[in-house]
Amino acid sequence: MEWYNRYKQQLEFIYSEAERRIAAFPSPLNTIGLAYADKFNPVKHESGKDYICCLLPFWIKEPAAISDEQCQRLALANIYGMLYFFIQDDVMDSSPSSNWKEQLALGNLLVLEMFSVFRPLFPSNSPFWDYYNRYVTTWADSVMNEQNDDYFVNNPIRTAGKAGPVKIASTGALLLSGRDELIGTMEEAVDIVLMTLQMSDDWADWKEDLTEGSYNGLLAMIAAGGAVKEPLTFQEVESSIYVRGCMKQYANIASDNHEQLLSLRVEAGELLDFHAYLVNHLDQIAETLDTNRLQLLKGGLNYFLSTKSIKKVL
Repeated sequence: MEWYNRYKQQLEFIYSEAERRIAAFPSPLNTIGLAYADKFNPVKHESGKDYICCLLPFWIKEPAAISDEQCQRLALANIYGMLYFFIQDDVMDSSPSSNWKEQLALGNLLVLEMFSVFRPLFPSNSPFWDYYNRYVTTWADSVMNEQNDDYFVNNPIRTAGKAGPVKIASTGALLLSGRDELIGTMEEAVDIVLMTLQMSDDWADWKEDLTEGSYNGLLAMIAAGGAVKEPLTFQEVESSIYVRGCMKQYANIASDNHEQLLSLRVEAGELLDFHAYLVNHLDQIAETLDTNRLQLLKGGLNYFLSTKSIKKVL
């Protein structure tokens, strides 16, 4: 995890700056905001889905040719944006009786902080703002339509749309150095990584998503491969994962993503390394489940003896 360890100290500094500003919010939003920020602090919790939000500017520093200070400003803005969009997700997924009032108020303050970082970097006539509008529009479209349009089955790369605003950091970095010609390729590269990251999240969250009826790529793949049309049951999903071995197919999709990412030849080695980390994680899960299934078929004794080590992987 050199793609993370190399920047851990800088990330601690940037996150502390974000927390300093959040602490100045009106009460009780300062306390609520600090607790929320702490929940998603990748330095404290090492949460894979948050690494790219905070580290993307550093990962593309070489092709963008921007300074350390510019990386830090873009990363700080992305942290505010990350927290804002996570709040939107929470509000959309929660019941009306939840603390939506505080969340919405906090979200608006976080947006103000994000814009306060972006405005000195990008004047009002900068194309940056057109890209920002496009990424947020794509996010909104994805939130509303991914389930009805069955993104993962019909056009898997569209599953990156919900995390699309992350790309404002990479696009912003390229605009700062006048390397606009690289934006299209970098957008494609980041979308591939975001898709695989979503796949990793969907594996981790499939039980919760199945219960809540939330869209999930793994569940969509299982449903598309089955003969039944009615909603999936836990038994059907578990059978697909633990008996029929569908995780191998799922992991192969991520591996194909990596080949496509490499073919783009983006000069962002740490972004590629992060993606390889995600792919290897899914591969390891698929291989462990295959071993699990073979041991079970052999009679079960070895299977029962090895379940503790298997659980550590899963």
